[in-house]
Amino acid sequence: MGPRCKIRTGSSYRGTVAVTETGRTCQRWDSQTPHSHTRTPYFYPSSGLEENYCRNPDGDPVGVWCYTTDPDQRWEYCDVPDCTDNCQDGNGTFYRGIVSVTATGRTCQRWDSQTPHQHTLTAVNHPSSGLEQNYCRNPDGLSGVWCYTTDPGTRWEYCDVPSCEWQYGDHTCGRS
Repeated sequence: MGPRCKIRTGSSYRGTVAVTETGRTCQRWDSQTPHSHTRTPYFYPSSGLEENYCRNPDGDPVGVWCYTTDPDQRWEYCDVPDCTDNCQDGNGTFYRGIVSVTATGRTCQRWDSQTPHQHTLTAVNHPSSGLEQNYCRNPDGLSGVWCYTTDPGTRWEYCDVPSCEWQYGDHTCGRS
């Protein structure tokens, strides 16, 4: 059983979304109508090509998709939730969740604040790093998500955000 949300491009996604971003119903992977194709369970045995669920069997760089039951639209991408709101993939560079306390319980300082700690890691200087509010982030490539703290005696600390690999690898953390 794989994750119920998308990690990176969604190659490991095993949820049950079966409609495209525009609301079209997905065609079953073992069906050749209305669209014939080679992305079948036979040719892609470990890609989870079950029923008509959205998948990414060929590693499409954008994400999960499916063939549609609309004869005029061969395939479309699916709107599958991103796991990085709940966990950090790799070093957490793309984590966009709302954890705002450190692993030891210290409150995070807002990224747009220079008090109590002055810094240059701001949304203006790092526009694609998600430096919003006082949420834990990893704008500089450390080993995990972190934040400056509101404690004048502790400049920064790592945050306790689970790894996506652990959370969605062989575990589903209660997701069904």
